[in-house]
Amino acid sequence: MLRSLMAGVTGIKAHTTYLDVIGNNIANVNTTGFKKSVTTFQDLLYQTAKGATAPDAGAGRGGINPMQVGLGVNVAAIETIHTQGNVSYTGNRTDFAIQGDGYFVVKDGGNTYYTRAGAYVLDAAGNVVSSGTGYMLQGYGMSQDPTDPTKYIQGSTLGAINIPIGQKIPAKETELVGFRCNLNSSVPTYLASGFTPVGTQQKVTLNGTQYTVTFAESAGSPTATATDFLRITFDGAGGLNGTLQMQLDGVDAEGNPVLSIGAGSTPTLAAATTYDPNTGLLTVQDGTDRWEMNLWDNLDMEYVTFKDPTNPNLTWKVLTEFDPAANRMKIWYQSDNGAGGVSPVPMAVFDTLASGAGPILFNDDGTFRSYDSNSANPGIDPIALDDGAGNTLDIFLVANPSGRSFLIQPSDGGTPPAATGETLSSLNQRISSIHETKIDVYDSLGNAHTLEVSWEKTFNNEWRWRAWLPDEPGIPITGNEGLITFGPDGRITGTGTATIDLGFGAVGAKDTTVTLDFSGKTFEKDDLEGVTQYGSAFTTKGYYQDGYAMGVLEDFAVGADGTVTGVYSNGKNQPIARLALALFANPQGLLKMGETVFMESPNSGVAQIVNPQEGGAGKIAGSSLEMSNVDLAEEFVSLIKGQRGFQANARVVTTGDQVLEELINLKR
Repeated sequence: MLRSLMAGVTGIKAHTTYLDVIGNNIANVNTTGFKKSVTTFQDLLYQTAKGATAPDAGAGRGGINPMQVGLGVNVAAIETIHTQGNVSYTGNRTDFAIQGDGYFVVKDGGNTYYTRAGAYVLDAAGNVVSSGTGYMLQGYGMSQDPTDPTKYIQGSTLGAINIPIGQKIPAKETELVGFRCNLNSSVPTYLASGFTPVGTQQKVTLNGTQYTVTFAESAGSPTATATDFLRITFDGAGGLNGTLQMQLDGVDAEGNPVLSIGAGSTPTLAAATTYDPNTGLLTVQDGTDRWEMNLWDNLDMEYVTFKDPTNPNLTWKVLTEFDPAANRMKIWYQSDNGAGGVSPVPMAVFDTLASGAGPILFNDDGTFRSYDSNSANPGIDPIALDDGAGNTLDIFLVANPSGRSFLIQPSDGGTPPAATGETLSSLNQRISSIHETKIDVYDSLGNAHTLEVSWEKTFNNEWRWRAWLPDEPGIPITGNEGLITFGPDGRITGTGTATIDLGFGAVGAKDTTVTLDFSGKTFEKDDLEGVTQYGSAFTTKGYYQDGYAMGVLEDFAVGADGTVTGVYSNGKNQPIARLALALFANPQGLLKMGETVFMESPNSGVAQIVNPQEGGAGKIAGSSLEMSNVDLAEEFVSLIKGQRGFQANARVVTTGDQVLEELINLKR
């Protein structure tokens, strides 16, 4: 029998398979996630008619090549090509496409399959399943991180992804509120604060000796006296080691404090010091070295004058300063008879705390309470002014309707005047130094309440914060004020957090403790991301709170990292699950199981389950599908090649048949 006849038969069989593969590719040109196949041919065994001989130099004969006749062709392999197909946007929220490496993991009972087909639907139970097959898409559940409510933790067990549309989430009370951005360091204090460098220090070298210069007001409240108004201490090993004691003698025509070097100063330091009462410049000189400070520029005191209501020829001249740490107000005063005569110097001082009158009280929003004998502030005595020259005046500080200033009103027999009584002058808060912001917080029933927080600059690098519920004064709130401090780098020092107690039990909910975070550290952020104090505009606001009302799951979306985020009716977006992707060492070794799914094979390697965009896996394109990677033009060319190959091999068979026929005809 002719070998060519059998070779032609193998060619026909091989090209039949080739055409089968091409036909299957073309049939699946529109199959979502389909991966085309290619056919690889190889020749069959060879019959050796004559073997090869080596060259023989002694005999003068060259080598002879072998003589072999081939026996046909065979299909060596049918390989699956796993190249990326085009991604087409569908707008269907349950369609997912993989851009890059990886396979969706789906299950059918106990069988695990892998696929690039991302056409899914929700079944009646809310499970995400493959359209047409019901294979259940696999992934990981997500839960809120108990240590950081801004983050969610991925579960460790692979399971079916369930999206329970219509499911409710209960209301959650607010437990954490975060603030960020900037408080303007360039504004003045919101109330006159006295000598602003108090609490700071300077380094100065005089005549070769280095001194540390520190500042303090008086000998310390509540024993403040005008003769010991301000202390400036030089601490060093030189001859100027000691303290300058500045005395407050009065107020000049422009409202500037009249100061002098007091008798309690260290003599050697006082001898090296000069003070210009016309400019406020203090100079300490030792040899050719000098240290200067303008005291007027560093004294922040509010100056008011008013006529004595019982003696119009008598004018009271008053300097005030506020101590935010103790809520005390110091009132330095003297009288002027209008003819140039003043009360005996130095000025007298009335300390609201030391005198027994009590501290200055504020409402929750930082406005003044009326400083009088009433139920809001019981036991407050009038402020008694006595110039030492027989002139006395009792006054009350009465908050104006806005609460942002005190009206100075005369006492009427030791009782405060009526609200329409005579006003002598006023002491005002500096509104430009107060910044306020609002944020909604939630009680345990999901009711929203407006929380307002303000910051008031009390001193250099120090701010008082206050929190209150402006629309619900009937809800008690405690612990709702405090101080935060900043370093010279504009960042918060200390913990930067505080807690307030909100009495929501008054409206039927649970009483709640809320942490206010000004530093950003609670959210694992750098303190630069929290509240800062730089010379820029006020921008501080609440940027996060962890409470919410009851909500119903209405929609969902998938992110590039595979996170399925639920969209609730209360505006909350909450991660529900995360898709899983499988990677294989040899994807071409996967077994095609039909229905556009694969299974592991001994040559594919074990599936490595990873998250999208991790470990070399691709990303997820939501509302999109990956199309088949079949190229019709390429397949049609291959179809022509297969057809011609089949025809050619068929001609070999018919030619062999004709040769055999001629051989048989030799006998005729």
